[in-house]
Amino acid sequence: MINTRFVSQNWNLSWAILALVLLSSTPFSSATFRKTKKYIQTQVFFSPKIELSPGSVSNKFYYDADFPRGHISLKSFFAEVVNESGNSVPLHQTYLHHWTVTRYHQPKNVTNNSKEGIILKRNHGFCEENVIEQNYGLGSETRGTNTYIPDPYGIEVGNPEEIPKGYVEKWLINVHAIDTRGVEDRMGCIECKCDLYNVTKDENGKILSPNYKGGLQCCPDNSKCKLSKGFLGPKQNLYLKYTIMWIKWKKYMVPVKIYIFDVTDSLKISDKSKEKRLNHDCKIEYEVETCNTSFENPSSCVDVKRTSFPMQNGGYLIYGVGHQHSGAIGSTLYGKDGRVICTSIPKYGKGRKAGNEKGYIVGMSTCYPKPGSIKIFDGETLTLESNYSSNISHSGVMGLFYFLVAEKLPHYHIKMRFVSQTRNLLWAILALVLLSSTPFSSYAFRKTKKIIQTQVFFSPKIELSPGSVSNKIYYDVDFPSGHISVKNFFAEVVDESGHSIPLHQTYLHHWVVVRYHQPKNVTNNSQQGFIFKRNHGFCQENVFGQYYGLGSETRGTNTYIPQPYGIEVGNHEEIPKGYVEKWLINVHAIDTRGVEDRMGCIECKCDLYNVTKDENGKILSPNYKGGLQCCPDNSKCKLSKGFLGPKQSVYLKYTITWVNWEKYMIPVKIYIFDVTDTLKISDKSKGMRPNHDCKLEYEVEPCNTSFVNRSSCVDVKRASFPMQNGGYVIYGVGHQHSGAIGSTLYGQDGRVICTSIPKYGKGRRAGDEKGYVVGMSTCYPIPGSIKIFDGEILTLEANHSSNIRYSGVMGLFYFLVAEKLPPYRV
Repeated sequence: MINTRFVSQNWNLSWAILALVLLSSTPFSSATFRKTKKYIQTQVFFSPKIELSPGSVSNKFYYDADFPRGHISLKSFFAEVVNESGNSVPLHQTYLHHWTVTRYHQPKNVTNNSKEGIILKRNHGFCEENVIEQNYGLGSETRGTNTYIPDPYGIEVGNPEEIPKGYVEKWLINVHAIDTRGVEDRMGCIECKCDLYNVTKDENGKILSPNYKGGLQCCPDNSKCKLSKGFLGPKQNLYLKYTIMWIKWKKYMVPVKIYIFDVTDSLKISDKSKEKRLNHDCKIEYEVETCNTSFENPSSCVDVKRTSFPMQNGGYLIYGVGHQHSGAIGSTLYGKDGRVICTSIPKYGKGRKAGNEKGYIVGMSTCYPKPGSIKIFDGETLTLESNYSSNISHSGVMGLFYFLVAEKLPHYHIKMRFVSQTRNLLWAILALVLLSSTPFSSYAFRKTKKIIQTQVFFSPKIELSPGSVSNKIYYDVDFPSGHISVKNFFAEVVDESGHSIPLHQTYLHHWVVVRYHQPKNVTNNSQQGFIFKRNHGFCQENVFGQYYGLGSETRGTNTYIPQPYGIEVGNHEEIPKGYVEKWLINVHAIDTRGVEDRMGCIECKCDLYNVTKDENGKILSPNYKGGLQCCPDNSKCKLSKGFLGPKQSVYLKYTITWVNWEKYMIPVKIYIFDVTDTLKISDKSKGMRPNHDCKLEYEVEPCNTSFVNRSSCVDVKRASFPMQNGGYVIYGVGHQHSGAIGSTLYGQDGRVICTSIPKYGKGRRAGDEKGYVVGMSTCYPIPGSIKIFDGEILTLEANHSSNIRYSGVMGLFYFLVAEKLPPYRV
């Protein structure tokens, strides 16, 4: 509370000025914004003619390309390959390996196409000279990738103060296109495999290493990929059609710096200028080797490549996007503390028309964080991770990350000339207001951290023999009592000595924790009179009602809820009179020691369990190939002939972190969405009403194509959900099975609310089991930065490899929503 008696005469004036201060704190006025939108200009340009015949390659540089002139702010750059009629050319006819646009300064007295004296104006990335220096650049994903830069930010070009005297600013475009009509191996051609191009030397005549299987060196300009025997086809004339949006530069605009990171980058010692110094060494492309495993599902093999970069100067992330080739799963840029700065996921086409070509990457998801919400600090070391399917080898793949950074946020201009005598006093009041506007006092925060409690519990004993299944429900399990805020729930399967058990011995299909109220006069394991306290998700009764739940990813998935938020339980006002609050745990574990088909067993394929009826005795549909119905409690998966193994006793070890509930804490609502959910009509309560119908799991059919690289086949499943009540997203995570690529929750306007990517193990130890999903990435947006509006329709998208059939897969999304932000007290 602020004592304001000493400003009695100026009180109303003070608060009026304070209101003006707050109202003027937008990045730029709405009038300016309308003016900006009004004066945005758009123009379409075309590259010079690109002549191609079947199998041929064009990789040319076009200097002095058409481009808007003057001191401008670039807002967007869209490009695609078109024919002479201006029609879009599909990737399966002409593959656009890449296009890049680079700015340069040229002496006024030289010819347009001469390189003499030109000064390339490269981006702010760290690669060495003449490597990845473009201002813009994409590849096959060009039609489906957004490049718009939001106001008031832009790429500043044409500034006369930055152009040397006697020079002019110009632009060059590089277009690398491969005509794949009639080729023998279309995917091999677009990966530039050397044997298909009959190339053995690089552009300088040096013999290529025998380890170099494919890449840019093998598909240079004027080279030709091997055609099918006897194929003849006409020449074609194509163009790169590019559309630029820009606006004249204004003083209120904020310039962004362009950074392009390359996952192949490494540091090396250079002795240029007669002194030792560190230089980056970007290889541009790399080889993905085929994984070699005797028991894992090869479709779960993932090649993970990482590299780190120290950022000398930081700033605020405005935009981010990855660039990868077919076979890619996605890429993520991490901060030094492990936080996700941006994740970019490839979108694969499903048809034949341009922009949706099956098996090709036709788009990359982009990041548009709320400006100011993601800051990169000066000197911070960032890590780039690029993930590719490695069930087959891939040549010449790339792992680039393009992002825009603003060194400052828009200025806040406050005119205070009319408050000359009271200005200092008013700013003192404003300072006190701001100091008092923290969500909760630092004392309360220290107190909370001091009294956070953690305790380890164990489920009842789970007895398993090789191939056997346990899927039991344990009532009245150990759980912290009282009115508390649950902060974290970590669980894993351990043996009798408390040691972690790896997934290739005992697969944890899932564990879930459910809250319920039980009459005081009934026994613990009786369900008589139970009231289940389900989450706020939309699935029908008895389906996904849990508060917590994970599967194989349990060891590598963070569940901590940040302050001052928490899951409120044990509130006596919510427990009916004569009842007590209790908890149950369901653990579904499969002992895979000695089984004939380990991946088939964990997918619960019916033929391996010899199950033909469901738990109610009803004959299963012949279309039901696998899932929960086929691996019930006490069932057994087929063992390898003659295998014998001992029984084992295991436990679910779960660690709970909590704090006693305090009035400043903010409860979160738990939502669980299921991508199999659909609406149906129910006539319960003698009235018709729409109900959700969650199937829990689904089948992924193998893709069927004669020419597409099967590792690029992706099954995309979507479902939409109307949110009656919205709020602020505090946490989000997906749940998927082996073979998954990732899932994303979208807002009604298409914005990304949260993307969750599976992490696959690479070894044998518990927590890093090769071929299994051992973690899911999580979302922790700055509270208040991502809001779901009342009545907004959300869309969940689950992506799964479809190069082979998958049974019993899941596509769930768990997220926490706070209906309010911490109060600001004055």
